[in-house]
Amino acid sequence: MRSTPTTIEPVFGVALTPGQIQQLAEDALSAKAILGQFAFGGGWYSAIYFANTGPDEVSFPVSFTRDSGNPLQVPSISGSSKTITLAPGGSAVIEAPNAGILMQGYVTASLPPGVTGYAVFRQSVAGIPDQEAVVPLVPLGSQNTPLVYDETNNLITAVAIVNTSSLVITVAVNIVNTSGTEIGTSSVVLQPFSKTAVVLRSLPGLSQIVGTRGIARFTVSAGDIAILGLRANGAAFTSIPAQPQSQTIKFVGTP
Repeated sequence: MRSTPTTIEPVFGVALTPGQIQQLAEDALSAKAILGQFAFGGGWYSAIYFANTGPDEVSFPVSFTRDSGNPLQVPSISGSSKTITLAPGGSAVIEAPNAGILMQGYVTASLPPGVTGYAVFRQSVAGIPDQEAVVPLVPLGSQNTPLVYDETNNLITAVAIVNTSSLVITVAVNIVNTSGTEIGTSSVVLQPFSKTAVVLRSLPGLSQIVGTRGIARFTVSAGDIAILGLRANGAAFTSIPAQPQSQTIKFVGTP
């Protein structure tokens, strides 16, 4: 008979600690996702929807964070976080009505297998019909995220940049046109777990992107970021998908 191993077998030449194995188990049971912009009040309404397409009941936390990195209080849930429980085939929504002054932040959730989610923004301006946009949830945290932008025909690109790490980070922004030629660079410094939302052309060194199309690439050398793009044409607006180029599993514990 073979004896029971007394050490953990190496994977790819690296021995995993109990803490790392626990992290792998947690990652297998849930997918961390983020919504890079969540606003209510001051003319804005937001809602985030979840659906359980799996065969089992699931529960998962949803957390709301201010641009500053502090908890964002959402009146409809009487707090800054909520645990959602969904039956098989069940769905739920968290709404933040247009009431009071403008409050902004972002949303994170640990989604079990089979759970999907998306958000809706609505802007109300006197004298014109309400405008809505659907925004997807994306994987939480990356060091390299490209976004295809279009600044032609009076279109305006805005971005929400979230620092999803506990580090102070500098986000490098590199712009290339449709030929792949670099036409502008900039940078943004973010405190831990904070967020900024800016018009892309307003960043220092990027005014020349007006009238062009191309790719805006957001990178960090340490920490992680999440990017959400929005495109505006007058009062109308829509979201721009920004998928991380790669995802890296981060182990915890002492090697």
